[in-house]
Formats: sequence, structure tokens, C-alpha cells
Amino acid sequence: MKTFSIGGIVAALALAFGNAQAAVTTFTDEASFLAAAGAGLTQEGFETATQSTPTSVSFGGGTFSCSGSAWCPGFFGINGGIAKEGSQSVFFASPDTATFTFNSPISAFGIFIGGAGDVAPITLSLTTSSGETVTALNNFTGPNVGDPGGFDPFIGLIKTDGFFTGVTFTPSNQDDGIFFDRMSYGTAAVPEPGTLALLGIAACGLGGLRRRKG
Repeated sequence: MKTFSIGGIVAALALAFGNAQAAVTTFTDEASFLAAAGAGLTQEGFETATQSTPTSVSFGGGTFSCSGSAWCPGFFGINGGIAKEGSQSVFFASPDTATFTFNSPISAFGIFIGGAGDVAPITLSLTTSSGETVTALNNFTGPNVGDPGGFDPFIGLIKTDGFFTGVTFTPSNQDDGIFFDRMSYGTAAVPEPGTLALLGIAACGLGGLRRRKG
């Protein structure tokens, strides 16, 4: 007599649900990030951004601000002529920190980084307002922002268990000008919590089944 358990199916479903509900998924290329996030994100090129205070820049969906005493205020704000696209980007310098704050909660954020690591190798971390921290650059040595490939690094993240209203970049080195451009943000297309709950109940039910064959 053989006993056929569907524990393997349950394990696979549990793994799928675990992956679906992981707090943050990160991306290092824009195409994969946009494909995962789905339609509806806002793209910001900072072409109409304005410097509202010495430590704050306003754009359509929020603000970009700096915190620290080494270069902020001073070497911070909007740069004309250095950009991933168009003619403007926003920038700050290490070891100060820079924060994007959004007018409405979001679950997806992606941006191109330029100029980082051309003074000294840099590790650049990104922390969401809800507490998740990811590594945007790891001991990175990059080209000058004006050189070909100067805006190549990209970091994107999607939060699948809620929302956040800001992201803060924290650099590890000193006196390094860091530029940002072509930012995408908004609400990612993720499974509805109710759908995941129903599937989870179904998986629990399957876990109790056994089929015996003589």
C-alpha cells in the first residue's frame, strides 16, 4: 500500500506565498523594475523641479532634501547640464544624507545614480520610511558623471506588504558628489491581500489531505 502525500504541493505553495509577501524586492536594472511594478508609475526627470529652500528641492510629487553639515547646505540642489536625460538632475554630497519624500504613500521606487564613487569607493544604502534598508551600491567605483556610463547604476525596490512615504540615501565615503535622475515611483501592481489569504486557506486545506492507493 502506498501513501501519496501532497506535502510537496503545500510546501511549494508556502514558498510561493512567502516570496509574494516578502517585504522588499530590489532591482538593479530599470527594465526589470518597471516590468515588475506594472503600469501607472510616475516618472520624474526633475526638469521642472525648483529649489524651495537651501536644503530642499520641490518636484511634482514631493521633495528632495539633504541633512548634514559637511556640504548641506551648499553643494546640494538642482544641477543643469548633468543628467540621465533632459538637462537637469538633483544632487548632494557625502557624507551628508539625502531624502526623497512623497506627497502620497508609494510601494515602488526606482532611480538612476550618477557620479558616485569617482572620489573613493562608496557603499550607498537606501532606507525606506517604513524601516527597510537595501544596498544601492556596494564598494562601488564609478566613472565621472559626465563620462559615458556615468549614470549607469540603477536601484529599484518594490514593497509588497505595505507602503512608505520616503527613502533616504546614506553614503559611506567623504566629499563625493552624487546625482539622481529619471526617478520612477508609485503603487506597484501586487496581489491583493484578500486573494493571498484565500489561497493560503486553500493551501492549509490541502495539507490535511491524504490519498491511499492499494
